[in-house]
Amino acid sequence: MITVKDNFFRDDLSKMITKGTETYKWSYNHKAVMADPTHNKFFVCHLWSQPSEENFFHILWQQIHRNLPEVAGFDCFRIIANGQVKGQNGNWHKDHGDKTALYFPLEWVHEWGGTTHFKLEDAETEIEYKQNRLLLFNSNVLHYGSGPAIDNVLRISIAFNLRRQT
Repeated sequence: MITVKDNFFRDDLSKMITKGTETYKWSYNHKAVMADPTHNKFFVCHLWSQPSEENFFHILWQQIHRNLPEVAGFDCFRIIANGQVKGQNGNWHKDHGDKTALYFPLEWVHEWGGTTHFKLEDAETEIEYKQNRLLLFNSNVLHYGSGPAIDNVLRISIAFNLRRQT
């Protein structure tokens, strides 16, 4: 099951998150499945990890935790941003952890593509990229993000990787 929450953060906070994407320090080496050399590379920016000090992104996680009952009983252990340009479709993969909250920070036009694909019970489902949209799904669900259909646009998603509290 995939939960879709539109207009998740307040408008002012959503705009702040969007503006902040301009300062990300991108690396070009991330693969959805590191052990598979056939998987496509794309951009990644590590925003927060569990041993780190609290920062803006961890505060965003705390808001998600407070406002989304489905994540009660879960802790966030990593927050990363994924970046893709035209031609950089992801590959089918599963995420680390037990649940993933995936946030779309950018203003987006439908014609740009950038949908997220899911395989659920042998059927494929697409969910459109939409600014300030949050998706929540079990991390073992096969999925991938498609790159933009046009040049000079960076598709950014922010992944909050979650584990059940012990």
